Amino acid sequence: MRQLSSNVYTETEIRGCDPSIVLTREGAVFIDTAQWITNLEQMIAFAEEKAGTIKYLVNTESHVDHIFGNHWLKKAGATIIGQEKILDGFFKIPPAFHMATHEYNVDIIRRQDPGALDRMPSEEEYLVAKPDITFTDKLTFRLGDHTFRCVHTPGHSPEQTSVYVPEERCVFVGDNIFNDCQIWLHSVDFDDLFHSLDWLQGLDVDYIVPGHGPVRGKECIVENKQFLHAWLDAVGEGIVKGWSKEECVERISFADRCPVDIGQSECMEYVQTNNVRRCYDYLTRSVER
Repeated sequence: MRQLSSNVYTETEIRGCDPSIVLTREGAVFIDTAQWITNLEQMIAFAEEKAGTIKYLVNTESHVDHIFGNHWLKKAGATIIGQEKILDGFFKIPPAFHMATHEYNVDIIRRQDPGALDRMPSEEEYLVAKPDITFTDKLTFRLGDHTFRCVHTPGHSPEQTSVYVPEERCVFVGDNIFNDCQIWLHSVDFDDLFHSLDWLQGLDVDYIVPGHGPVRGKECIVENKQFLHAWLDAVGEGIVKGWSKEECVERISFADRCPVDIGQSECMEYVQTNNVRRCYDYLTRSVER
């Protein structure tokens, strides 16, 4: 894990999201979970050693790479928090992966963390640990001398949540930000996402912990906006030329711009295809009057 500040640690070098820990004098708070059992166990042990106990886990969204470890965190005693819409998409897997949740998770561990396969619970034992506490717009709690401001910042997904910890000058934004890797637009609402990025721009922070990729400063907000506009512009030009949605899919790709995040190279075609489709639908949508 990388130590960002005196009490914040994050892991950016494994498959899946960037899981993080904030240590307080009254216990640890996790933001999202590792998708590797080995790293997950190491992070739990680290938090318990440093903070004594794990008090909370905040899920920034419902996609499986963020909530895979809810099973383990719940058993470790964490109270789980999520925006209320997280229950609508809980354990949602992109349609490109036609497997049940447990089978999908086993496949990931077999390929990415094979030494831990024997520690993957059976389907019967695997606890679908949904949030214990949900909120609508904002939820603020204090633990020790730290403040955790959970804010509904929809965009990448309807339930997307940002966790702002002012004492550490840090905000955890989930998949509203992808740094130095492909952006996944399969569940995006562009209007919501740009609004949420504008909100993030107003925070006084040094560290933005993304859903994927390295931790950056606020310059990454502008970079992500540029990447989103590049996608929309490319598809928009195709529409102006008279291309159908499938013709845009065939002709537009940003695969050469940057890699997919660690351990997800097999997803490149899925990302390109669905990004084009999402942009096309957004640009050609009609609004009922």
